[in-house]
Amino acid sequence: MNRIRTTVALGLVLSAGLVTGCSGGAEPDAKPSGGETGKVTESASASAAPKTPVFKGKPVPGLAAKPAWSLARDEAGNCAGKASVKDSSRNDICTVGDALIVTSYTNGPDGTGVFTARLLDAETGKLRKKLDFVHPAGDGRPESASAVTIAQVGEWRDGSPALLIRSRVDTPASGLKKASSQTVLTMYAPSGEKLGSSSFDEDTHMSTPVRNGYIVDASSIGAGTTFTPIGDGETVTSEASAFDLKGTVGSGLGYYSQPDISYQPSADWLIAKDVRTDNKAWTSEDLTPPAAIAKLVTSDKATSARLMPFRGDKALLEWSSYGDSEAVITLIDVKSGRRLAEGPAIDTNGTTDDDGLAVSPDGKTAVVQYGKGAVAWNTETGKELWRQADDEVTIGPGDLPGNGVLYAYLDGIGAALDADDKKLLASDIAEMPQFTTNGYAAIHTSEGLFVFATQPV
Repeated sequence: MNRIRTTVALGLVLSAGLVTGCSGGAEPDAKPSGGETGKVTESASASAAPKTPVFKGKPVPGLAAKPAWSLARDEAGNCAGKASVKDSSRNDICTVGDALIVTSYTNGPDGTGVFTARLLDAETGKLRKKLDFVHPAGDGRPESASAVTIAQVGEWRDGSPALLIRSRVDTPASGLKKASSQTVLTMYAPSGEKLGSSSFDEDTHMSTPVRNGYIVDASSIGAGTTFTPIGDGETVTSEASAFDLKGTVGSGLGYYSQPDISYQPSADWLIAKDVRTDNKAWTSEDLTPPAAIAKLVTSDKATSARLMPFRGDKALLEWSSYGDSEAVITLIDVKSGRRLAEGPAIDTNGTTDDDGLAVSPDGKTAVVQYGKGAVAWNTETGKELWRQADDEVTIGPGDLPGNGVLYAYLDGIGAALDADDKKLLASDIAEMPQFTTNGYAAIHTSEGLFVFATQPV
């Protein structure tokens, strides 16, 4: 399924310059894990009164009729990328917790350039933090792909949203000193508070994935992974490979699973391990499968299990009889494997390409798409709320912000459905909203950035 999302092309800022910050007030230097080169200071001053562009899109169910505030295209600029992936060519993530992130690049005098990242209050649009990265003249060389400043959205060590700024800092040759380069990675809370900063030689870690405040240097299958903290903390070395980490669940560094194949009886159990210690937490062989699956177990054929993320230290565990496509979803405590709720039955299709999950803010409702159709259910009682019919288009869950609407993709096209019964409320939504943690939605269009309050339908 090809999901259509609004993407604003990333203008990579090529530089070999010193990173500086413009502000009205300084904060103390942070020098964890090697310190930082070039002091960055930030301000929390209010921005000038924004222009008010007109939103030309169709009304979106679950959002107020008019924006709470907006920024014109020249002020809105671009947004940010994703910290956990190597590909930094997309910058369409506009929300960070209860804040908005907008970025821009402007040409300064004498050929200099400035990359600016701004954190804005989601409710009011007021400026929380402004970070300016100045690049000297003559350093915008297209061939210097490693010399960039990038804003990305990720998470801090407690799982809370955070902004990551990656920038290369070059020091030109002077006297007997040869030229040198450093890469600086700094993370900020949505409030603008600096969480941690680290620097590395050359262009190291300009594209290395960052998850939960750690730089994740994962080797190929069969090799381990190094987790280097941004800021204070100890480096963690794990046996988990890049393949293992794709299925990481839980808070912090989390847990990963590895297959435990049995041929007598035929089974595809899994072993869950703590990423930080590599110790076994539990194995599905020792857990009791749902009754509907247990009755299919024979002396020759046991069970299969698949572990999937949910939220915090809860995870989804999918059970099936070995070799069968019929499965049952359960909600578990990821540290012990203890079942918290038994969810609906699903018909899997053997692929993870279409996997989708949307969870309500209170965690009580989930819409999953792990097979031949989407299913909504109550994660406390396990009660099924609705199920996609065989003759309906594929429903790919997007967001479930708690306003009674499921924002989803119907065969890749943006749409809004009633969260209780999947009634179609709107289709062909050109720019799907992105939601903050405090009840606001951002829509980034060619006209600018529009922020709406959410409301029940």
